Amino acid sequence: MSDLADLYRRPAPKPAAVAAAPPTQAPVSLAARLEREIREGRVELPVLPQAAVEVQELIAKDAGLPMIVRAIEREPTVAAALVKYANAAVYAGLREVTDLQQAVARLGLDQVRQTVVSLSAKAAFKADNPAQAKYYATIWRHSLTTAVAARRLAEFVSVPKETAFLAGLLHDIGRICVLRGITTLRKRDPKGFVLPDNTIAEFTDALHCPMGEVLCKAWNIPAELSDAIKRHHDQNLTEPKDTLAAVVQVADLMAAKIGASLHPEPNLKLVERPAFAALQLDDVKIAMLLVELEDECESMSKLMM
Repeated sequence: MSDLADLYRRPAPKPAAVAAAPPTQAPVSLAARLEREIREGRVELPVLPQAAVEVQELIAKDAGLPMIVRAIEREPTVAAALVKYANAAVYAGLREVTDLQQAVARLGLDQVRQTVVSLSAKAAFKADNPAQAKYYATIWRHSLTTAVAARRLAEFVSVPKETAFLAGLLHDIGRICVLRGITTLRKRDPKGFVLPDNTIAEFTDALHCPMGEVLCKAWNIPAELSDAIKRHHDQNLTEPKDTLAAVVQVADLMAAKIGASLHPEPNLKLVERPAFAALQLDDVKIAMLLVELEDECESMSKLMM
């Protein structure tokens, strides 16, 4: 796989109907052109539903429960999922929840915010092009697995579990931005903008972190989450402020180890990764989590359906 610098050196294909640039002008690299198009708003990014935006704002303002419930009610699918989650096996033995207000009260506002954004984010992982459906589905499965792993890892460090879950769920959302950008440029210039699949994969690998940060800003995602999404592949996550990014990185690697990834690594040795050491985990804990991870992901997938 080419590194980011190599991708930025690669010239972009010239549109068929556009005159060649003057000899003194350096060709714009394809990666630079793609990033510029996304950052300048010329690529249609996934949109967070208004209900999800409003719920986040209301929770941040410490609004009352009735106002939050009314906002969620505007998205019947999300409301139904919250009631379903409040009656999940984890709450077995408690009285059955029959309405949205009871569900919100039982789950708590952090869990409600996580679920609302998670369900809204899922829509972003649906491919417009049927040929890319499998690729998008793999990204979603990997993201959900990473989210579940991150939430479990948060139990061992000073990171809120729901924050870790959301960071894990959104850590690869930048791949969707890159894919949408490529689709947009292809529509503008179908003959001049032709890329093989392996090149597209290189671009999503190289650009998904900074493009994820772009989408986080558009979605008004808190800075702590945005930073973790941007830096989850960094190799120097050793400071206390890096804990969330380190959690996401280890969770990402755990997903790869069990095969839920675009790049499966069944022989990966997690203990050799710097982020693993930064979290002060031991191989016994990780082995236990890996065994439980697949079952937990299956249960979460059913809730997200």
